[in-house]
Amino acid sequence: MWLEFAFSPLTLYGLAFLLGSYSVATLSDMKRMSAQSEFVSIWAIIAIGLFVIDVYLMGIDELRWEIFVGKWLIIVAFSLISHERLGPFFHLATGDVVAIMAAAALFAPLMVVVFYVLLKVVDLLMAPALMSFGSKNVYPFMPVVFMTTVVVIVGTLLLPKVM
Repeated sequence: MWLEFAFSPLTLYGLAFLLGSYSVATLSDMKRMSAQSEFVSIWAIIAIGLFVIDVYLMGIDELRWEIFVGKWLIIVAFSLISHERLGPFFHLATGDVVAIMAAAALFAPLMVVVFYVLLKVVDLLMAPALMSFGSKNVYPFMPVVFMTTVVVIVGTLLLPKVM
């Protein structure tokens, strides 16, 4: 329950929906160095909605309270250390942090950690190429979020076949 690599169809649909919004936001981010505020609002609604769903599931004994608390503490902690004002892990704008929260909210607690680690790895690999779209040490981050989400979806679909 703490670590689930095989996602339910509903989780995969949620990731696919997010991937669609991430793709458009990625193009906007690469062109203007910011995603449209409407996307950030949708991602915030998704994250809040998934939090409410988890509260409901906990209330009907479908989700253990320690899983709920663990998952959301991990998401909040990584969000704080990823934000531009506090961020030793990343130094991201609020929109990027909210986009990541929306995807992370779909995962089990340890998968949230795996997702953030994958974000860091993908960032290290993509940053040199993305620097040409930004200025100084600032570059668009939505391509990293998009690519990491693709990696998670493909990995989830392929992993059960390998094991």
